[in-house]
Amino acid sequence: MLDYKKISPVILLIFGGSGDLNYRKLTPALFNLFIDEAMPEHYDIVGIARTNYKDGEYLKHLKEGIDKFSRRKAKAAEWKNFSPHLSYMAMDLLEPGGYKDIEKFKEKKEKEYGVHPHIVFYMAVAPQLVPDIVKNIGTLAFCKDRSCTRI
Repeated sequence: MLDYKKISPVILLIFGGSGDLNYRKLTPALFNLFIDEAMPEHYDIVGIARTNYKDGEYLKHLKEGIDKFSRRKAKAAEWKNFSPHLSYMAMDLLEPGGYKDIEKFKEKKEKEYGVHPHIVFYMAVAPQLVPDIVKNIGTLAFCKDRSCTRI
């Protein structure tokens, strides 16, 4: 049986992180993987969108989605262990300058993990936004290593 805890660290960046797809489907599914112990030891899930959330608002929003749409509700202890892996980055997806924050986040996590993480970019956005996002992602230095980055 696969020991998921031994899988390399992963950073999942969800473009459109404040949207309905993440709220209803992605985060509830990721929560269930966490409950099933099918997540690596080190992982981070980052929602990226234009919405400006105040402290704690984004986590509250995601927990609501889990409680409404997951097959399992988030018990206090489970949420306490899962929620530290969630964060939010407010940025204009079409503005190239904002992508530097992704680079900084990756560098911070790489130091924390002690190894280069696998990075997955998930497009939970309108199809017409994808080409611009991919173009901006392509400017990030760490994306030159195609063995560790995926869209």
